Amino acid sequence: MQVLAISFGRNGGNCDVLAKKALLGAKAAGADIRFINTDNLIIERCTMCGACDKLFDAGKADAKLCTRPDDFRFVRDAIMDADGCIFVAPVYSVGVTGQYKNLLDRMGASHDRAAMIDADKEREASGGMRLDPRLFKDRPVAYIPVGGARTPGWTSMGLPMMHLLGVSNQMVPVDAMEGYGMGDRMNPVLDEPYMERVFQLGKNVAEQCGLKNTEMQWRGDSEGVCPVCHGTTLTYRGEGAKVECTVCGSIGEVSVVDGKLKISYTPAEIARSRYRIGGLIEHHEEINDMMAGFGRKYAAAADTIAERMKEFDEIVSDKPEKRTMLVKK
Repeated sequence: MQVLAISFGRNGGNCDVLAKKALLGAKAAGADIRFINTDNLIIERCTMCGACDKLFDAGKADAKLCTRPDDFRFVRDAIMDADGCIFVAPVYSVGVTGQYKNLLDRMGASHDRAAMIDADKEREASGGMRLDPRLFKDRPVAYIPVGGARTPGWTSMGLPMMHLLGVSNQMVPVDAMEGYGMGDRMNPVLDEPYMERVFQLGKNVAEQCGLKNTEMQWRGDSEGVCPVCHGTTLTYRGEGAKVECTVCGSIGEVSVVDGKLKISYTPAEIARSRYRIGGLIEHHEEINDMMAGFGRKYAAAADTIAERMKEFDEIVSDKPEKRTMLVKK
């Protein structure tokens, strides 16, 4: 079994330190380990060009693969090969660095397991090329967002954002740690209890490699307010005492028990979590239903759309006089 840790921070920086310490924990649990630092890699943003769909929809590719000539496929294939993953990313402005979000956008919808299950069934029935079996591998995952501030509020969007990489791929969160306070630590190696906890995080991932999604267990320090992602971020949509887990999308009822906030989720709501296949199927069916009549509706409205778009014709994008080329360090 192989555990992969990816650091999105500077070479040799705090993210690297934490990722490598977690890998030592995974190695102690019997895993082969692999480390990638993305600092010198180029992972460009998704432009929704649709190129990844073309060969796939024609049945000539075993996965939806981005065609942009950068380092995305190298990172993507490393994740696909791994049996368990650890992601460590810096927090600059309350949320994680943009490079992590670029990877998420390019490895999200294109790797949606519900869509891949449907596509593989269709290909099996027609005798076509089957999909890459790595798309269906169950993997445990752990996340560490890393920031310098003393207070957790300045890294509060880090962990929720990091979780989203595992959703479409149906990775199972088995641990997570907040990495705020690095300014006072100077270097995390000086905080031995903290580093021991990071070591344990790596073991927690390795010990659950090879298990089915339904068999993996949460090993984090806090249960949080969600029984699936164990996060603490909630969204209130103005409906009585109902709140939604911002990461999972499951809706629960709020109450206060012994002075503490408690969120109760029905089994049906847990089953429709984005981290469960039921949630992905629900969204996949929603998209399919939306697209079913899209072409017909758009054709019927084409003249109206064209006429109403004319008011924007005189507003054109400003452009730089000289383009700064993106180069590897």
